[in-house]
Amino acid sequence: MKAQNLKTACIKTLSKSELYDQREFNGVTALKNILGDENRVIETTFILRGSNVSCNASVTWYDARESHETRSEFRLYYESNPITELAVPGDNIVIGFDKKNIFTCILFKTNDEEHQGLIEQWTQIY
Repeated sequence: MKAQNLKTACIKTLSKSELYDQREFNGVTALKNILGDENRVIETTFILRGSNVSCNASVTWYDARESHETRSEFRLYYESNPITELAVPGDNIVIGFDKKNIFTCILFKTNDEEHQGLIEQWTQIY
């Protein structure tokens, strides 16, 4: 998979609830390995793979259960933007940092030759 020179990244197939209901991803181990365990807002480059379409938007990494001492539940919230508006359930998304340490989200449409099929859980690829 050619993922824009990312140095650390993970992949998942997008679900309906991630796109239409929540606009966020659960922060499982693969995401925590990349983003850590502190709340932060990250300027992000969103890219549609195979095109020259890209945009910048903020994402928010936060602990949804911050007030609960013994349980954490990290989530990655993203703002609606021109790339996420093109996403549909079944597309793949790759999230990670590139070699210049820019946080990047790459959308792979189902008809893209690099689409990896159904990946139900975040999977580290680099």
